[in-house]
Amino acid sequence: MTIDGRSLLAVVAALCVVFSIVVLALERRIHQTMPGLRLWAIANLFLGAAAAAHMLQGHVPIWVPAIVGNWTMLVGRSTAVAALRQFDRQSVPTAWLVTACGVFMLAIAATLVWPEPRARAMIMVGGMALLALWATYSLAVGAAPSVSRVLTMVGMGGWGLANLWRLWTTAHLPAGAPVLNLSDPTVATYLGALVIMDVFCNIGFVLLITDRMHEWVLQLARTDHLTGALSRGALYAQAARDLQRARRQCTHTAAFIVDIDRFKTINDSHGHAAGDAILRHVAQHGQAVLRCTDLFGRYGGDEFVAILPETDLPTAASIAERLRVAVGEPLPGAAPLPCGLCGVTVSIGVAAVAPGCEGVDDLIAQADQALYEAKHDGRNRTRVAEDEPADAGKPPLRVVQGRP
Repeated sequence: MTIDGRSLLAVVAALCVVFSIVVLALERRIHQTMPGLRLWAIANLFLGAAAAAHMLQGHVPIWVPAIVGNWTMLVGRSTAVAALRQFDRQSVPTAWLVTACGVFMLAIAATLVWPEPRARAMIMVGGMALLALWATYSLAVGAAPSVSRVLTMVGMGGWGLANLWRLWTTAHLPAGAPVLNLSDPTVATYLGALVIMDVFCNIGFVLLITDRMHEWVLQLARTDHLTGALSRGALYAQAARDLQRARRQCTHTAAFIVDIDRFKTINDSHGHAAGDAILRHVAQHGQAVLRCTDLFGRYGGDEFVAILPETDLPTAASIAERLRVAVGEPLPGAAPLPCGLCGVTVSIGVAAVAPGCEGVDDLIAQADQALYEAKHDGRNRTRVAEDEPADAGKPPLRVVQGRP
């Protein structure tokens, strides 16, 4: 059975509509904004309309495929470039895209006024090749390579190469030969290549969407939704890796627990909204004070835990004290606390890896003991646990002006 060009154009039109519906359906199921999805669906609809216009060649006036079909295809591919850049959170070069489309559209219209089918075809496929290769470049620089990104790049790059090949074959057509003969095997080969590359593009883009959704799920699992700090599970997992590395390299790992003073009273007196604001306030200060290599997560309720790799006890105590002092001050750029809650204070217990420490639980237990002492001594202070478990009977060190 021989498949002619008209049948392949019908397949292109149908696939474009199907993939538009798939992308729009995915967007409806996503509860967060994912840029670029609607533009990609619109681009597919434009390409489907262009394929339908070319499919009608011979049954409608020549200006329908020549103007409507070609212009719509150029707009569709330009929209795809914008969608990919928007998806990767890159700036969309709207002025360049509009200018490029406008130049190619005017050139195509000129070939209709002064009939020159070969020039019109060469302008059209040249413009399509340029836009497809532009989209491929945007994908290449948008993010790190992945299976989904490479698949989309293969589709877009294949689109561009297929159009460059068509540009070369059109330039070498015999004089007087029809430019777009839908029953010509060469045209069918060209259109078949476009169908395959279009499938690659759309499947790759759908996989890009699922990759982004997977990243969101992992982010939700790693972070506490209220404060933005690490979740307890993510904190434990990373802290366990840090402790293993500390054992191998014989380096220190410190931790401290931050407890908001009289948090239950604040909740009872001012409401849970005020309590949530204080939790966010403390979390923002913790993330601002700690270093980029440190971990800061919500341990539960009104407690936060910081893990400080390659940090000895005095340094950890100094950082903890800076955090305790900072909590009493507003954080630049952050939402202010509700009226009457500016005097919030925290108590902090600090500990470091000691001989015989088996894991994260042991380290946090030592910090928790120091925290108990801080609260017992009157709250709003930092206490440091002794680094030797055998000397647990000794009173925890006191921190004065950041120095134990």
